[in-house]
Amino acid sequence: MNKKNCAIVFSALVTACLSAAVVVGCSNTHEQDGTAKVVFSDVSEQVGLITQPNWKYGGPSVADLNQDGFYDLLLTNHDSTPVQLFMATSANGYVEHETIFPKVDLHGIAAGDYDLDGDNDILLSVGGGNGLHPSPQRMLRNDHGIFTDVTEAAGVSKLGARGRSVRWVDLDNDGDLDFLQINAAKMLNESTPRNIIFENLGNGKFDYFRSPSFEDIEAERLLITDYNNDNVPDIIAFTSYDKSTILKGNGDLTFTNTSSSVFPQNSKNYPGTITVAQADIDNDGDLDYYFARGKLYYTIANNAVSFDQKRKRLDLRDKGSKGHDGMYLHADNALTLTDFYHFPRANLLKSMPVFIGRNKRQIATPVNPVTILPTEAEGFPDKVEETGWYIGYLGNNKWRFEWNMAADLAWDLRASVIGVEKYEAQWQPQDLSVPDVLLRNDDGVLTDISNVLPNSTRDNNWGVTAGDFDNNGLADFFVYRFGELKRRVVDVMLLNQGGYIFEESVHHNATSEVGMDSHGDGGIAADFNLDGKLDILSGDDDNGKWHMYHNVTPSTENHFLLLHIGYSPNGIDPMGAKVWVKTASEQHFTLVGSPNANHSQSLLNIVHVGLGTQEVIEEVRVQWRDREVTTIKDLPADQLVKVGDNL
Repeated sequence: MNKKNCAIVFSALVTACLSAAVVVGCSNTHEQDGTAKVVFSDVSEQVGLITQPNWKYGGPSVADLNQDGFYDLLLTNHDSTPVQLFMATSANGYVEHETIFPKVDLHGIAAGDYDLDGDNDILLSVGGGNGLHPSPQRMLRNDHGIFTDVTEAAGVSKLGARGRSVRWVDLDNDGDLDFLQINAAKMLNESTPRNIIFENLGNGKFDYFRSPSFEDIEAERLLITDYNNDNVPDIIAFTSYDKSTILKGNGDLTFTNTSSSVFPQNSKNYPGTITVAQADIDNDGDLDYYFARGKLYYTIANNAVSFDQKRKRLDLRDKGSKGHDGMYLHADNALTLTDFYHFPRANLLKSMPVFIGRNKRQIATPVNPVTILPTEAEGFPDKVEETGWYIGYLGNNKWRFEWNMAADLAWDLRASVIGVEKYEAQWQPQDLSVPDVLLRNDDGVLTDISNVLPNSTRDNNWGVTAGDFDNNGLADFFVYRFGELKRRVVDVMLLNQGGYIFEESVHHNATSEVGMDSHGDGGIAADFNLDGKLDILSGDDDNGKWHMYHNVTPSTENHFLLLHIGYSPNGIDPMGAKVWVKTASEQHFTLVGSPNANHSQSLLNIVHVGLGTQEVIEEVRVQWRDREVTTIKDLPADQLVKVGDNL
């Protein structure tokens, strides 16, 4: 909310062409005739993924929890619905499991086998109740599909926090998974560390490990990686409101901050990052990184406006803190008020009244459409002092629209007005776009090559996942766009053509809620139905559903290989294993874990490799964390091969 009486007048006249472009995307691509190289189909209902519109919180956690060869889905819905677990019954079917943890205000999720018993256990990141109730993160042990809360028994219940992200990772390379958590900034009454590491003692118990370089970093999200290929886990930590950090793992649960030497100079360490994806985009044997960047709800809530002249609709978001703002609206006739809302802040404001005309006639908050005629709203109050919305007709097709907060009563304010021809504001509407970043890894030093990305990546993008969607042997990206304030826009697929050339695709059919009142949040690419083509699991936020998109691209001359990575000969789980697949033309490299990360962490141990036109694999090499190596030679393409053991 703008508290200064700025002299700048912003007059918004948006053409119908521009409005349409926001929804379907504008670019010079191979799709100008409406065709697409990669096409998906929303099969959510067919496979049993039935969910309700809800808030999300930074993507799903996908893992084969029971080691039956099919991926299971852990879905976070933040504030009103507990975590949902959908267990795979086959390559094309899911059934919802009974609730594994009954509480809400949950954020990140992670799956990994901390006790090395052959099934994957679950970490849940619990919020702190707006900082009033910092809570320990929850650890659920998986015993053949029965999930037991062992938070206290495992010794991790003493340190509460405002939970955001949890991770399983073997920080000391001793063969078992340690537990780390990245949390929101501490409140004044918190004495525990902000970010916490628990060392796995190997007997079902964990012990707090003090790591100063990790505990004080400013971040709420992180990606586990190995940027320097030294076989020790590293961390890229990031947040939407501050710079990103690279921590090189030292192999003893400590880290060295290498941001200044690894990030490009003058990069400011890329603030505004929401999700990071990793993939070897040039097949040179190291991981490159895509930073999806944008602004989240609290940042958006500050003089943000979406105006669609064709639909004559204006959507607004502003701060819920103390302040007073307004604008002029021009309309040929009546205005329709709808979707008025304030994001609750500790129940300080039950409802926000709407006052009409000079006499301040009060109406109920227009959650649903309410039409106001000019004759019903003549004039505007001389004084605006009470908390509320104010609207009045001034004559000559001109209206005045104001909102006032007498105190810090909400997290944000939202309103929509239909029938608007144009608007004028004495403040500059906020630009929500933050350009995405593509970083090439040059032997452990990152080079910014973002100039190869199309204009659609210079938007408000909340998520990204990576994988070879067209099986041409090169890693692609799928980018999730926040969209307009009250309207979902199509997500963007970037198809890697080699030589750092990416073709933009918007006709992929993997955004079912285009035009609806929801937003792109995040997801993950995996071959869920094991047909050799990468599918996508996506979550639409505020308020959208979870969607399973199967890749239904017609068969081409390209081939694939699926590798089911099990346990090493010594019984070490597949998290962090490295996989190399060599053909006559290329060598492909994959780090087993998450191809992308926001708040949640996945364990994708069914590695998908696109082979291009190569029909024979010369060599597959898998190296687990314990340095055990399995090599397989001379494999035909287009099959699933199991490597390693099942416990």
